[in-house]
Amino acid sequence: MEQVDGALVDFVAEHAGRSILDLGCGLGGYSRTLAERGFDVRALDVVPEYVERARSIGADAELYDGETIPLGDGSVDTVMLLEVLEHLDDPARLLCEARRVARTGVLVTTPNCTQGFGQVPVEFSHMLDVDHRHFFTEQSLKRLLDDVFGSSVVEQTAPIDRHLAGAVLPQPLRAVHRWLDTIGLVKPRFFFRLRGRAPAGP
Repeated sequence: MEQVDGALVDFVAEHAGRSILDLGCGLGGYSRTLAERGFDVRALDVVPEYVERARSIGADAELYDGETIPLGDGSVDTVMLLEVLEHLDDPARLLCEARRVARTGVLVTTPNCTQGFGQVPVEFSHMLDVDHRHFFTEQSLKRLLDDVFGSSVVEQTAPIDRHLAGAVLPQPLRAVHRWLDTIGLVKPRFFFRLRGRAPAGP
């Protein structure tokens, strides 16, 4: 549960219908949290240990083969894939399955690889993750979603500038930076995550 990001929960809650399929549910934290908010959530994952852990915290989780979603067409309002697509060899294939079972829409998030830090010896940790097969930029994620769904909205989120400012600025300047950020004079430049949403249906 400590891995659940409240901003991602809010994103799903804002855009999902009442019934949700958490595809690639991992340890089940998002399924449980959204269920506690009143959503009807089913969960699937390919790792038996993850499914067991998800069930142990109360998630309605099942094992599946990673290819065919064991649900009929239009079975749920929304399918969510949180931090899943970057791990897949063929994300378009699973997105087509997600589109098939979703009545209204599909929600996705991935690490953001749109920008780098130039010559500064700093790198996003997800750029070094050996388990990642894809490194999505805002443009490449939108292209993928558009190819499958026909249209999509993709945006960069989770600005890291505020976190960095709090970590590196001297104490007096942190308050100044917070104030400038609050009134909109400081614009974030670096974002950790991408989130996308696409319409489902025929």
